[in-house]
Amino acid sequence: NEISKTDFDCVIAVGGGSTIDAVKAASVLSTYIPEEVMEHLGASEELASTIEPYFGVGNVTKIKEALDLDPTPVIAVQTIASSGAHLTKYSNITDPLSGQKKLIVDMAVVPPKAVFDYSVTLGAPRGLTLDGALDGIAHMWEVFMGAAGQEWYDQMRDVAMEGISLIVESLPAAMRNPDDQDARSKLVLGTDLGGYAIMIGGTNGGHLGSFSLVDVLSHGRACAVLNPYYTVLFSPAIQDQLRTVGTIYKNAGFISEDLDNLEGRALGEAVARGMINFS
Repeated sequence: NEISKTDFDCVIAVGGGSTIDAVKAASVLSTYIPEEVMEHLGASEELASTIEPYFGVGNVTKIKEALDLDPTPVIAVQTIASSGAHLTKYSNITDPLSGQKKLIVDMAVVPPKAVFDYSVTLGAPRGLTLDGALDGIAHMWEVFMGAAGQEWYDQMRDVAMEGISLIVESLPAAMRNPDDQDARSKLVLGTDLGGYAIMIGGTNGGHLGSFSLVDVLSHGRACAVLNPYYTVLFSPAIQDQLRTVGTIYKNAGFISEDLDNLEGRALGEAVARGMINFS
């Protein structure tokens, strides 16, 4: 409401993922009027002035192209190593009444400009640091699990190897010393690669389940709880992914088994145990 009352050229969002996602949504809401939403998105009069019609894939682009009108540009100033919201086509919105998260997936909400001074993450609280890092791992692991047979598999393999390695290496150091500049820089690079990953492919079960746990656990921790189970469930179809990421956890001391002697579900269980040990 406040944005729509102001004559402006852009909106600057300063904060973490939730702040940036909320401003992405507010930018869309302030751009299109209810009558346009009813006509081009088929929304009811009751919902046309709410965020509800935009949830899903491509609805912002649909009304944008129909009216030849872009949402107001958002300059995203990120302050937390976490979701990569400053880089992505996603806007996660939590409904406090239902205790559910809902998602806008649309290239039209990608911030045209993003800023991230890594030094602002120095001294970030332990819980916030942990949640953001676990979310970053979940982004890369879930996209990588679903990459089998895709033309971008090798690209995603490189992203997962680099990004998950950065987080697994640096998170314990950042937990020990919140002002460790090297650890903080690696965490930011790792979680930003997580944001890059979800622009290559999509997340899956861990993220989907986490949206229903919003009133129980923070998002990153919910993903970290759920993903070992999906790792085992999908294990017969993701053997290369398991060996790739399993090597990261083993080299960091979180897996004791010899992964070369394992295959199938047994390999999936070993990697899942390594993920749990890390968490």
